[in-house]
Amino acid sequence: MFTPTGPVRRPWLRPLIALGAVFVVGAGFWVLTVVSDDGKPSAKVARDAVVGDCLENRGTHADPVLFTIGCSDAKADYKVMINATRRGACPPEFDEYTERGGRLGQTTLCLTPVRH
Repeated sequence: MFTPTGPVRRPWLRPLIALGAVFVVGAGFWVLTVVSDDGKPSAKVARDAVVGDCLENRGTHADPVLFTIGCSDAKADYKVMINATRRGACPPEFDEYTERGGRLGQTTLCLTPVRH
């Protein structure tokens, strides 16, 4: 009597193919990261600034987008004089910048213009 056997089952093959696909996708992301890296440190946003840091405004006066840069840089627009995050407001002689969001919630910085 003849018993049909059919194709040989390989239960280990599907997980191996899935693992290979995950490896290829991960390697692709790694290659994109290496290729797109310009060697410069990432921009430090205003909420990470500390007293004494200088900030460059890459936005407008009405809608500022501030990034931390060196105070000797000609692009420096403001210097952080007080971190008023806990206080919530700056003394009247300072410009106030408030940024909402981030991991700590709201950040309030008291700034003075930098004169070059």
